Amino acid sequence: MKNILILLLFTTSLLAQLKPIEVTLNSITHDDSNPKKRTYFITYQIENKTNNAISFFLTPNTLIANAASSMTLFPIYKIYINSEFTPLDGPFFEKYGIDWESFLKKNEGLDKKSLQKLAEETLADYKKANQVIIDNYKNNGGVITEDHWILENDNLMKSKINLNPNEIKTLVIKTSWNKDRYFKQDDLEYYLDEKDKYEFELILDLKKTAFKSQLSNDEFDTIEKDKNFIEGIFTSNRIEINFK
Repeated sequence: MKNILILLLFTTSLLAQLKPIEVTLNSITHDDSNPKKRTYFITYQIENKTNNAISFFLTPNTLIANAASSMTLFPIYKIYINSEFTPLDGPFFEKYGIDWESFLKKNEGLDKKSLQKLAEETLADYKKANQVIIDNYKNNGGVITEDHWILENDNLMKSKINLNPNEIKTLVIKTSWNKDRYFKQDDLEYYLDEKDKYEFELILDLKKTAFKSQLSNDEFDTIEKDKNFIEGIFTSNRIEINFK
């Protein structure tokens, strides 16, 4: 029995050492200058623990709750209340496409008519930029005709991150909480009590072959054969986050 325990401990230690990257939460700070919401700045780092250059797919500057994280490119977060994990879809949400929250903040002094006009122009510019991506793909010999696939493929390939041997990359996620304390999803209810202790954890669920449908055959073959293109689940340390 003693030998088995020693073997298990050795195996666990060895597996930990073999992980190609380490994710570390450095700090979570916040800004309360807006009375309607609290802005958080989550600083974290990804360290290449190998002597080889590595690559992976990740959209690193936004996040998604663990409860809604299937097939995502975003870092996943978990909230622990008094050391107990809570499968809460919130209080932070991913930002994708046009950041309308930032748009409204930037233009909060405009009257309703001007704001509406600027929003329409912003949306038109966004659609125009997407059309440029589609046209460039088709004009450069792309064979897929579905516009949605072309945009997904472009987004996926732009999410590729490269790390040099032993490189540490420091990143920041800016997100916000609207200060609502009561959450209800399906049959689950939560209340962010000011008296409780809250901890935050970040998870990188890096996928490789799972994105086959969003890649061309050549792209998929190249990535699949690349031993330094990594996948796997990598969990950070936990640090306290303020919901008081």
